[in-house]
Amino acid sequence: MLGHNGHPVPGPKPRPSGAVDGIHWVKNSLLAVIAICALAGIVSTASMGQTQASLAIGIVALAFFSRAWC
Repeated sequence: MLGHNGHPVPGPKPRPSGAVDGIHWVKNSLLAVIAICALAGIVSTASMGQTQASLAIGIVALAFFSRAWC
């Protein structure tokens, strides 16, 4: 494709293979922290005998991750 003065229009520069964007590390770390906190909340409430609360935490965490991974 040529520009208005006859020179080719540069396209986007390809990233080298294996390059990872920094935001992916942040998002994946945040999802890992949320998953660990959800599991800790489920285990701690279940160990205290609060089975309904642990089920509620599990359902909310499952709904969050089913939406986050879509």
